[in-house]
Parts: sequence; C-alpha cells; structure tokens
Amino acid sequence: MNITLLGQGYEATSESSVGNHLVKFLSQKDFHTFTGISAFASEGGVREFSDYIENAKKVFKSLNLIVGIDQEGTSKEAFLKINNLEINSYIFYQKESPIFHPKIYLFEGDNKTKLIVGSSNLTLKGLFLNVEVSLLVEFSNDDKDGQKLLSELKDYFKGFFEFNDPNLFKITPELIEGFVNDGIVPIEANRLKKDSKRTTDKRDQEKPSVDVPKRDTARIPRIFRGKPKTSRTVSEIIKELEIEDTIQFEPNSLVWTRKKLPASSVQLGKQTTTNPTGGLRLAQDNFIFNGKIIDQTRYFRNQVFGNYDWKQVKNNPVVEATTITFDITVKGKHLGRYNLEIRHKPSGEAGLRKLYYLNFLE
Repeated sequence: MNITLLGQGYEATSESSVGNHLVKFLSQKDFHTFTGISAFASEGGVREFSDYIENAKKVFKSLNLIVGIDQEGTSKEAFLKINNLEINSYIFYQKESPIFHPKIYLFEGDNKTKLIVGSSNLTLKGLFLNVEVSLLVEFSNDDKDGQKLLSELKDYFKGFFEFNDPNLFKITPELIEGFVNDGIVPIEANRLKKDSKRTTDKRDQEKPSVDVPKRDTARIPRIFRGKPKTSRTVSEIIKELEIEDTIQFEPNSLVWTRKKLPASSVQLGKQTTTNPTGGLRLAQDNFIFNGKIIDQTRYFRNQVFGNYDWKQVKNNPVVEATTITFDITVKGKHLGRYNLEIRHKPSGEAGLRKLYYLNFLE
C-alpha cells in the first residue's frame, strides 16, 4: 500500500492538487467503478469535469456521486449539471444539525484501487485553488491492509456505498426544484454573492490591526481555463474563480490613460439621432498599474469593473456587457453623468479574452 500527501494552494503551482489526480484517474482504463462523495459541488466544478465523466463512461461500468446541500453550499445550477451527467447521483440531506462534510473519491479496478480522502470539495476552488490537504491511498487488490481499509470505509458508510441510506435522494429536476422551493438549495447567483461578500469582507479592511503580507496563489490549470465552450459565460468564470482579482479602487484614483488614440480605437455609430453614439476600445497602451504593465485581457474585466453585474448579450461569439454610470469631464468641462455600456468578448486573437468597447448609450 502506498500513501501520498496531496497538498494544494499553499504554493502558486499545485501539481499535486486533487483536481489533477481526478482528471488523471478518470482518463485511465484501469478502473470500473468511481464513487465520489462531496459535501459541496459547484456549477463550475461539475461543468469542467463533465467531459472527463463522458469519456469515463466508455470504460467505467459504474459512476456514482453523492453531494450535500448543507449551508447552501451547492446551488440549483450545480445539481442540474450533475443531473445532466446521467450517472448514478444523489443528494444527502438531513434536518438534524450536524452538517454533511466528507470528501471521498474512490476508484476501483480489477487489479488496483485508488482512494483520495481529504478536504477538497467538488468545486474548482476546492479541487485546485484553496489551501487543502488530502491523502492518496493506492494499493493492489491483493494487499491485505488496503482491503482492510476499504472494507472499513464501506462498512462505516454502508448506506452510501449501497445507495440505500434513507436520507439519500436520487437527483432529478423535480427533486432539485423541490429543495429550491423549500429554501434549502440556493440559485447560483445568490451562492456566488455570498462567496463574493466573504472575499470582499476579508480583503477590504481600511485600517487592519495586523500587517498581512501578500503571497502568490494557485491558479486553475490551462486544461480547464483554455477550453472554449459556447454554453459557458465569462461572467460565470469570473464570479466563481477570479473574484479575488477585483480591486477596490480609491475615489478619484487613476485606473487607465491613453497616450495615443488612433482612429481604429474609436468607432462612431450611425448618426440617426441628435445624440451621437460610438465606442472606445480599452487597450493596454503600456499603462502601468501597481508597478506592472496591465494585461488588457484581464485588467478591465476582472479588476476595474469586476464587481458590476455582467450579462451575456451574444452567443456566437460570446459577448457579455454591463452598464456603468460615468461622470464625464472633457478638456476641463464637466459634461455630466452618463450611462455607458461596457462590452467584453472572451474570444479574440489567439483565444485571448478582450474587453473591447465602452459604448456611449446616450
């Protein structure tokens, strides 16, 4: 039997993350059964593993998932995506106060078994970003100690592994809607709002008592972040994964300037009314913020305007937009307050995300 520590999030590059191991094991042909038990699951976590689950169906005879709903940790949208996986999936819920909090990922094959037990939920943060620790236990099926451990696990959680616990509920759209109507399962927007508030409250201390140093943090691997999916909105990714990039700017602080303004960066709309319309491209222009030249593919969308309400307004290619009130002064003359639309296109040259126009609406 071999036991390996899986640490993640403590350093910027987490090669031993639980997420990386799940991807690896789901892609192998050595197993016939997968059983995942997680306190919470996120829409993004399920979505990004859906392709691997689909491929695993070609090899695995049994794919099983049990997810909890305590503390509103799993949203309606996450459960709908689990339902769409079309695997053997359940919600565990009890009215009693102890919360459902295990994280177990078990891969069983004819010749070997791999078991991950630790702190990582089935969320992108839990699998890749958060500071988490788990143990990977690997053993051949003729290993007596390994079989003893597996028997103890299955005996203790017998109702889970036999799927007959009275508090297991088979996931269906009707069940999901019922828990939503009962106020037990939140919609994703409300869940993300709570996450965002916790992050903001943690960061936005005007005069902290303790000087806390900055440190590098882990990122989602390219294998997930680079996968284009038309069904996936950029706002979903930003809200779930990159809300930490949002910065609370001080009033009247400088966030961007243009040294040059070529004609290609200004587009005028058709003048059908007395009010002119047009757009301004938000480019890099070597603008320096916090000592570094900005990355225009992320800076405007994530940091400057990350806290606003973005909505997808176009599907192919995907475009999202938000409306923000600007107080405009030109050449020292105050022109008043205007609602301007900002649009962001995730696709572009080399697949880079582009925040590309600030549109004048009135």
